[in-house]
Amino acid sequence: MARDFASLTRIGRIRRIGQLASAALSEYDMRVRSLRFHSFATNLLYRVRSDTGERFMMRMAYPGWRTLEDLCAEAAWLDALHGDTDIGAPLVIRSSDGRSVLPLSGPGVPETWHATLMTWVDGRLLAHHLTCANLERMGELSARLHLHGKAWKPPCGFSTKRFEAFLSRGEPDVIFGDGLIQTFHDDDRQAFLLAREWVEREFGNLDRSDLRVIHCDLWHENIKLDGGRLRPFDFEDTIWGYRLHDIAMGMLDLLETVGAARYEELLVSFRSGYERLLDWPKGDLGVLQLGRLLWIANYVARVAPRESLRSLSERGRFPAVRTHRRGVSA
Repeated sequence: MARDFASLTRIGRIRRIGQLASAALSEYDMRVRSLRFHSFATNLLYRVRSDTGERFMMRMAYPGWRTLEDLCAEAAWLDALHGDTDIGAPLVIRSSDGRSVLPLSGPGVPETWHATLMTWVDGRLLAHHLTCANLERMGELSARLHLHGKAWKPPCGFSTKRFEAFLSRGEPDVIFGDGLIQTFHDDDRQAFLLAREWVEREFGNLDRSDLRVIHCDLWHENIKLDGGRLRPFDFEDTIWGYRLHDIAMGMLDLLETVGAARYEELLVSFRSGYERLLDWPKGDLGVLQLGRLLWIANYVARVAPRESLRSLSERGRFPAVRTHRRGVSA
């Protein structure tokens, strides 16, 4: 009898899910030379090489993280980007029966994992090359995706989810809805309440005609630099949304990586590249970044409320909410 999944070590879990990934590969019209572990951060990723030398990435999506609808929406947009542009995003490989996502379960594996096989994206992570020139390229890439996301007509059955609040995927509101905020210290409680008020108002003020399909996680670790060309990947958060929110997500990650002083310089470069193709969207970027911080805190509260929130505060995330809101307009 297989050991309970929860009792396995990290390596044991990787091996167990690897058996599912190996089984999934039998559903494709290809002969597999090798399947190797690549990374485990929320999802499990495996590198695949065919007998002809072609390289692929097999993603095993963690149960409950993204739905089958979400992952099929990702595949549909990647199909369109591949057919309509030279952006260089990965292409989802269909199984022999035409499916883009394979729901999988097996002995000793709780719940359903969703397998997606994609072409490999060459290059090095942009995270290692955060220059002004590359941020200009990133801005231009963002604009190209926004142009396509507006013009594209998704197929019937495409996700109808819209990112129009700090929680937009049906997640439970643990902090505000379940009353957890009442246990916060006064400073934290007031910061969170004011931040939510600003975020709700900002989303409400966004131009509804700006709604389009967006990547929703286009940051420097989801882009590769391939011979001077930027190539985006990890489209699993594909959703209807707004340009300013899409930009805010990636720029918050940039801010946390490089610090405030360098961020301002790189943001100017990003904007310069973006404005070669599109006008900069109206609204307050900083307020939507606050929304992202609220989402992070709510996610941590969902997975392990008390201890994790205390740890979050000790690592500076709560002060980040308080400090970040000082830099945005009321």
